[in-house]
Amino acid sequence: MRKLTVLAGVAALILAAPMAHANLLSNGGLESSTFDGPFAQLNSGAHLGAWSVDSGSVDIVNRYWQHAEGRYSLDLNGNTGGRISQSFGTVVGQLYNVSFSLAGNAEGGGSLKLLDAGVTGVHTFSFDSTGRSPSNMGWVTEGFSFVATNASSTLYFQGYSKNSAWGAALDNVSVTAAVPEPANYAMLAAGLGLMGLVARRRRARRG
Repeated sequence: MRKLTVLAGVAALILAAPMAHANLLSNGGLESSTFDGPFAQLNSGAHLGAWSVDSGSVDIVNRYWQHAEGRYSLDLNGNTGGRISQSFGTVVGQLYNVSFSLAGNAEGGGSLKLLDAGVTGVHTFSFDSTGRSPSNMGWVTEGFSFVATNASSTLYFQGYSKNSAWGAALDNVSVTAAVPEPANYAMLAAGLGLMGLVARRRRARRG
């Protein structure tokens, strides 16, 4: 009986515990740069680790403002709105969560900073930079979910040209699966199988 109770407890813990998921993106924190100035412009065709600049331009920021995490973040507007993207492996039909830190360059371009982001659809996000400064960015966490339609998915972020050279700020990007990892299902199946084996042996001894 004690073995059954312990195994039942293990199974319950596996089902109830939050599942930790690895970030499917490479360089989600934008930390692959070695640039050591205030900021530098990256134009269309440039790469930042696994991220590519698809159009327009963006600024990689180092010592110009306070980051959400680490030493680097992006202004999605270099001279104008830029678009960055990264592709990663996914499972068709599986739900994924995208999370990122959002702020804005308060030095110009209006107080309302806008960006579009998406994988299978378009999501628009805004940040009010009123009262903010390079030393007080006011980073917030934003995100959305999507269901993969292909074995490879592409996440993009697009700055708005109306913000001119002072756009939305981006940092700390992650994509994680929204369901338990297959390894956790395997652990649960093994535990339940062992419980069934113990129960069958007990019934056999009684017979």
